Amino acid sequence: MSQGWDRRQERTRADVLVAVGELIAESGVEGVTMRKLADRAGVAVATLYNQFGDRAGVLVAFVSAGLDQLEGELDERPAEAPIDATRKLFELLDRTLAAKEDVWRPVFATLKSTPGAHGLGEVGDRVVQYIEHDFAKAAASGAFALDCDTERLARHVFVTRMARLQKWAEGAIDWDDYRESSTLGLELVLAAVLDGEGRADSIRRSGIAR
Repeated sequence: MSQGWDRRQERTRADVLVAVGELIAESGVEGVTMRKLADRAGVAVATLYNQFGDRAGVLVAFVSAGLDQLEGELDERPAEAPIDATRKLFELLDRTLAAKEDVWRPVFATLKSTPGAHGLGEVGDRVVQYIEHDFAKAAASGAFALDCDTERLARHVFVTRMARLQKWAEGAIDWDDYRESSTLGLELVLAAVLDGEGRADSIRRSGIAR
């Protein structure tokens, strides 16, 4: 296919995802129907189904686009050391969520019902791969006290973070509780596997050290 066609497809996708954010901000996730989305983006309903599959696919694509932005920021300002890259990823994620709570809160409350352990499918797998790569670098540098399954560790960190995020999205906990419990959970997991000063640093970051 021609480059011109590819560019048009990319433009259409970008317009649709902008329209998704607008509709959610106006009337919540329930306001995102394929018909309303097609009208707002100026495309045919059939185009939406061809590009995204269904409504759940639209929401996952919306989250994926947000992840693309996070990765771009991380590339521009890379972490100086392993482990800090994972911390920075979650910090940027939380900053993004807090900036547009009216959009992201209903999205994550809805995604719990989509396929996969975390409701994010390939998007979730991308995040896990990013964290696993960071943990693998930490292991190679000798930061871990023992030999770890970094992929399993990364998936645990991600899935538990998403569980807390969904509790916030559903209103079970407030933002401060989400942030505090997420930091505590991440740092205690890291303290369990890191060696020396890295372990002490994680315990201090967790907030439980006196």
